[in-house]
Amino acid sequence: DKEIVHQWESDYLPGHSAYLLENGNLLRTAYLGSNPIFLSGGMGGGVQELDWNGTIVWEFTYSSTTYLSHHDITRLPNGNILMIAWEVKDSSEAVAAGRNPNLVTMFGLWPDHVIEVEPTGPTSGAIVWEWHVWDHLVQDYDSSKANYGVVGDHPELVDINYAESTGGGSDWLHTNSIDYNEEFDQILLSVHN
Repeated sequence: DKEIVHQWESDYLPGHSAYLLENGNLLRTAYLGSNPIFLSGGMGGGVQELDWNGTIVWEFTYSSTTYLSHHDITRLPNGNILMIAWEVKDSSEAVAAGRNPNLVTMFGLWPDHVIEVEPTGPTSGAIVWEWHVWDHLVQDYDSSKANYGVVGDHPELVDINYAESTGGGSDWLHTNSIDYNEEFDQILLSVHN
């Protein structure tokens, strides 16, 4: 009937995602404030679970000058949380991996990674699994650099120079969402670029 049934208050702005869980709790990303390195849409840095009364049941911070969670999360059937995050690779690391130097900004490159966090206490969690796009690259720009190969022959890899036509900047992939398919035991990422 277009009436507000309930709302939660928080010290943090939203970080782009919120999910109402089966138990009535709210699972949400949280924007913890500006980060001196990561200046892009979707910044977050934290995740919170709040009960119906707004009490924080669990919160976890994943923010530093070398990594930052962003955009989306999803809860797995085992209760763990999958989170999307950026990590910093400086310009020399990016070029050594085969990135066209003309596509590297002064902020370096922010390849995405995924972490699975097991809640271990009200304000803590253990990273029990992680996947880094940095470990799955290919490039055909410079044969003297790492990851060189025929891009078209490797659909299982990510072209480190793909965003060349759109610029891409530091956030060259810009992963927006994550989901889990329990039937196939697969993680789905929606990547803007």
